[in-house]
Amino acid sequence: MSKYVARHPKTGKPLNVEKEIDVETSLKPPVSKWDGYELSIFELKELYENILPLAIGEINEFELNHLDINDKKIILNQVDGIRALPRLNSKYNDEIYDALISGLNDSSVENRMASLQILHICACRKPDGLWDILAELLDDDDANVRKTAIKSLIASVPIFPSGCEVLLYIELRHEFKYRRDGAWKALNELLKKWPEAAMSHLDILSRDDDVDLRRRSSKLLSHVANRKSAIAWDLVGWALQDEDDQVRDNASKAIRTVTNHEPRQALIFAEMALFDTFQPVRKRAVQALERLGASSRVNSLIIRGCRHSDLEIRRNCIRMLPRLMSEDELRDLSFELLNKEKNSDLKQLLSEYSKDDQLEGTEIQKNKFLAPAEPIDPLEKEINKDLNKTPIDKKDKN
Repeated sequence: MSKYVARHPKTGKPLNVEKEIDVETSLKPPVSKWDGYELSIFELKELYENILPLAIGEINEFELNHLDINDKKIILNQVDGIRALPRLNSKYNDEIYDALISGLNDSSVENRMASLQILHICACRKPDGLWDILAELLDDDDANVRKTAIKSLIASVPIFPSGCEVLLYIELRHEFKYRRDGAWKALNELLKKWPEAAMSHLDILSRDDDVDLRRRSSKLLSHVANRKSAIAWDLVGWALQDEDDQVRDNASKAIRTVTNHEPRQALIFAEMALFDTFQPVRKRAVQALERLGASSRVNSLIIRGCRHSDLEIRRNCIRMLPRLMSEDELRDLSFELLNKEKNSDLKQLLSEYSKDDQLEGTEIQKNKFLAPAEPIDPLEKEINKDLNKTPIDKKDKN
């Protein structure tokens, strides 16, 4: 069986992933009625010989020589045969494909649903035309078939990102919420398996006129930010400049993720977000600066933040000053900030920073700056001790 190669939807080039994904071994067929029963080799051989005839309707049922937990005979029907198609050997690939196509187009709702449950597994063997049929079944007359088709899409997208690219594009923007929700689940799964393909979708979604699409795509940026990728940085940067507050808020959550593995890029994002008009975005920028530690650029940003019109930004930045500056630098800046600060609490804090303990502190604080006394020579100490002794008068002694 040839291995499926995922390709970029736009360039057609094979997608690179950090680890190879074995599609076939990760896919399991649906549970069958005979699972859990000990069948002999001869019983299994007879069973597997009847799966294909059962699936295409050549026989109506097949009886196993076993009883279920209710002591009733195990009888397989066409639905059981369709669901068992992925269990057949690869030499039957063409027959399996034909049986799947027949089941997907069957008039029976149960047969269409059973075929949808194995579509993504059988597509690994022969995917020709299956995505067009899946698109049709997403609009099936029966509600249960439509729901099963959505589940099939969610299962198929992470395995066939290029094959489902157009279908996913349409479903992400569908007018019905349950269809959109299913497509977003598929995009989430795609992001885990093929991040580059998922980011291609997010690239388009982040610039869409529909604000709901931009909001939902921005929620995925924290996962995107885990990757050291120029596309990922662009997605976060664009979202931080979006006109919608919620989009920028979602994007600012990704800054913390970036600080863990790319501090220089995180600093750029923090600089963009520090003076945002939305308070939660500014707060996360300050938190990112705290995590990044001291550097000339961080110091410069924090000093700018100390003069910001937003009280919360000023408070957070002023509180970080003692960790970034020497005492002399802190006093000089505090004197400068005091002249323009109007908030009483911050003025009190800046006054404490500007105070020189050597001149204005308590007695104990001032004593810390005094030079220590010179050590006394031991011999001189002994002589002084003898000189200080009081002589005893002989008359008093008598």
